[in-house]
Amino acid sequence: MSLLDRLFPTPSTSSIHGLVTRLFRPRIELPEALAQRVRAWSALPGKDERTPLSQARFVVVDVETSGLDARRDRLLAIGAVVVEAQRVLPGHGYQAFLRAATPSSRANILVHGITPHAQRSGSAPEAALMGFLEFARRDMLVAFHANFDRMMLDRAVRTQLGVRLSNPWIDVAQLAPALMPEARLANRSLDDWLGYFGLRAHVRHNAASDAFATAEIMLILLARAARQGLTSVSQLCAACERQQRLLPGGGVGGA
Repeated sequence: MSLLDRLFPTPSTSSIHGLVTRLFRPRIELPEALAQRVRAWSALPGKDERTPLSQARFVVVDVETSGLDARRDRLLAIGAVVVEAQRVLPGHGYQAFLRAATPSSRANILVHGITPHAQRSGSAPEAALMGFLEFARRDMLVAFHANFDRMMLDRAVRTQLGVRLSNPWIDVAQLAPALMPEARLANRSLDDWLGYFGLRAHVRHNAASDAFATAEIMLILLARAARQGLTSVSQLCAACERQQRLLPGGGVGGA
């Protein structure tokens, strides 16, 4: 390497991306009490993906939205439950409806059942999202068709709180066919997988209920992973990545 190269190194792609992210990150002026909570969450350590599956804490999440456009539609509700030590932790759930001045369309309301009154009387978006961040900590997030949930939550968190949702994700829609190819349900819906396992959601298209149903599937998949010799979170993520390379895509619009 020449002296010139050492003095003026070419920036890496990752450093350029980081610079662009910082330059275009929205500047959000938060009340000091809320800003302190955001800083406390940001300071939490990231989770080690070498963590054994038997000890890992997974936060299974589902969202309801005003539509299926992750770049433009609004986040209406968040539901989440905790899977830890191979079980759903009783009493460890999160549910919030985000306040909106203008309710979503009638056709959209018929899907998720969140009435205009419920949308107008929900929690302030920044409070609902902060509550979710504190519930999720920096743990692994799990969802069915996770990319949609990730994009909706990340955009809302950036807009309302000025930070990125940096948690790692596992997509059950990828993990299930990776571990159970015999089901022949790749790129199929949450209802298809619930039917295959003989499960049912108490109420479909309800964030809390769908998160719980996804958590039940996750428990089955964790048991299957153990039988296949997968012992760490990183091995579970690798199985998802292999499945994604085989069958990219996997659907849109949450569950």
